[in-house]
Amino acid sequence: MKAILFANRAGATLQPLTQKTSVALLPIATKPTIAYALDALLMTPIREVIIVISSYGGKIEHLLGDGTHWNMHFTYALTRGQENPIAVLDRLGLREDEYLLIRGDILYDVAIEEFLIAAQTTSSKKSVYLTIDGKFTGICLLRRHEQIWRGIALLSWDTVSWKEFSRLYPEVTTIELEGKLSLLSSLKEFHQTNLDVLAGQYPQLVLPGWLVHPQLLVGRRSVVLGKNEGIIGAFCRIHEKATLKNAIICDEVIVDSNARIQNTIILSNTYVGKTVELNNTIVWGNMLIRVDNDIIIENIDSLLLANLNHSTLRVFLTNYFYRFLGLLIFIISLPLWPLALLSALVENPRKPLYKVKFRSHLREIDEQGHVHPHRFFAWEWATSIPLFRHLPKLLPVIKGKIRLIGVSLETDEQAKNRVQPYEKIRDDTPVGLLGPSQIGLSTDATQEERLLIEAYYARTRHLGKDMLWLLRGFFCLFTKRAWWSNR
Repeated sequence: MKAILFANRAGATLQPLTQKTSVALLPIATKPTIAYALDALLMTPIREVIIVISSYGGKIEHLLGDGTHWNMHFTYALTRGQENPIAVLDRLGLREDEYLLIRGDILYDVAIEEFLIAAQTTSSKKSVYLTIDGKFTGICLLRRHEQIWRGIALLSWDTVSWKEFSRLYPEVTTIELEGKLSLLSSLKEFHQTNLDVLAGQYPQLVLPGWLVHPQLLVGRRSVVLGKNEGIIGAFCRIHEKATLKNAIICDEVIVDSNARIQNTIILSNTYVGKTVELNNTIVWGNMLIRVDNDIIIENIDSLLLANLNHSTLRVFLTNYFYRFLGLLIFIISLPLWPLALLSALVENPRKPLYKVKFRSHLREIDEQGHVHPHRFFAWEWATSIPLFRHLPKLLPVIKGKIRLIGVSLETDEQAKNRVQPYEKIRDDTPVGLLGPSQIGLSTDATQEERLLIEAYYARTRHLGKDMLWLLRGFFCLFTKRAWWSNR
């Protein structure tokens, strides 16, 4: 007997996840959904499997290969999208009397070998369908000479009849077994299914990794402290100060210090930044999905979330490059700090150092999943010498709250006064200690001039141009502008 494994589901209800991969490849507890179906087939005598693929079929074929890993032999049948299963079966030219049909894009915890034995011993010559609590599981023993299956939407995702299969099709031969079933029909169900597996509600599934303690399963070459709770994939780096509770972290994920992750699924090749708090979410690269209120956020600042596979990796590394430069300049500037303190004490002995609240280019995620600009306090010396006054702002550069090169710092009040479209162009540009308006304009330039030059900078900036501004900033140290102000 051969098995026909369907992995051609489009998964429109699982977008935006299925814009990047197929449903069959979506991970459940860090393992592709289709792999669980193959694990279940291992418990049967079947070793010949026809895998029906469509979109992202190349990725499925690359993952599974010829079946050697499962001690099976795989052949692949390509369909035109989410094609009607009946048409697919007709085109396959079935010749054997019986086939085991099985979906590779849902999750079930049921003994398929028990179903197969029971189905083959039934007195009925009709096809037999496996149900759990009256729901169709996507598993069927197809008898080729029996034609009644042509009258129903066999294995089709275009019908809601799966959940009421036994009631809607009383004439169909079914075998009811105990087990657990998830159709993965929505983002919320995908999220909850992962948490259910973590909670042990699918006890027959074979999960990857080794058990650190009853609440922590860790994949190969991953680094994570035993205080955490969840399932960790392979090649992950979880900072020792990060906190995980009921978290599922897929392969090649980096979680930075003081991040707090709870009831969250993080898909592969994702960076989670410092102090980020995630709860009841699905995260993939720079995409965040709040499953409780269906909010989807993309293009989050790369210091919060980043895709380690694509261009956001370049942005991520650039941020650390500027932080390193800030640290280097801070070390070089240390001899100036006593002079700055002395200057501030002379001019303002009662309050030589004060702080100002600014807006950063970074973004924060609140409990409702809304994104807001990050606010932070920066210190300034109470002196009229510009170079001395701004020395403490090297500390936010080192912390990554602002860049070394970027648009000028501003307060909430200044941001509210920007209402014209061209005035808001700078909002998606890094805020920096140095930049075109800080260095290129005179101290008596108007606000309109500053916004115009920053709008132009925001649309034309690149690393090479930033290095030129850094060089101009160095030469500015030897001019009157750095040491005297009419402020």
